[in-house]
Amino acid sequence: MKRLTLLIIIVFLVTSVLPLQARRFRSSPYRAQSVNLRIGLFQPDMNSDLWEVNMENLYLSKQDMQNVYYAVEYEFFFNRILSLSIEGAQYSKEHYSQYSDYTYDDGTPIYQNLALRITSVEVNLRLYPIGHRYAFNPYFGGGLGIHHWVYEQWGDFINFNDLTVDEGFADTRTYTLGFNARAGFLFKFKRSFGFSFEARYLFLKGELSSLFEGFGKFDLSGLSLTAGINLFF
Repeated sequence: MKRLTLLIIIVFLVTSVLPLQARRFRSSPYRAQSVNLRIGLFQPDMNSDLWEVNMENLYLSKQDMQNVYYAVEYEFFFNRILSLSIEGAQYSKEHYSQYSDYTYDDGTPIYQNLALRITSVEVNLRLYPIGHRYAFNPYFGGGLGIHHWVYEQWGDFINFNDLTVDEGFADTRTYTLGFNARAGFLFKFKRSFGFSFEARYLFLKGELSSLFEGFGKFDLSGLSLTAGINLFF
């Protein structure tokens, strides 16, 4: 709760200061703000014990959880090399599966499914080493954010103590503070328009609910690769 309160205060301060700063750039020779729209792929690392158990028992691989990643970002340029941005993003994936080594006595598959959704709001700093007014502009940066994530598992669950099967449902719905590092490059075709390509790595691990008793922190980290349109104003 303290981390969430701190993030809310930071976002409030940033959104209060940026309009004041923007007035200072009205006579600047370059555009001081942009809206960036990006789409790409997110690949979760899945390096925690619950993921490992599921990959051992179900038809599930890391590639099965790869899916589309969407992001919308407002970016404000303090000067020609440094910017601050607020980004909203979402990833969601459902995977319908079954036990790999177990079936019912008549050979019928034992089905079990899972789903993961991550909705993020991040505050980031980005550094353009050669500036952002050229045709080709590399950059790198990072930041922190609050991530609302939902993990669900439902279907038929095997009790390995007596090999009985029961229908069940378990989920976790919570907020977790995370960090990211990113790098990319911007192709600027006009003063008001450009294309960008970015790699972002998310560092994120969260606590599972009591329905997943006995498991450690859940790994939500992963790499996203995106392409986007940047609109400067």
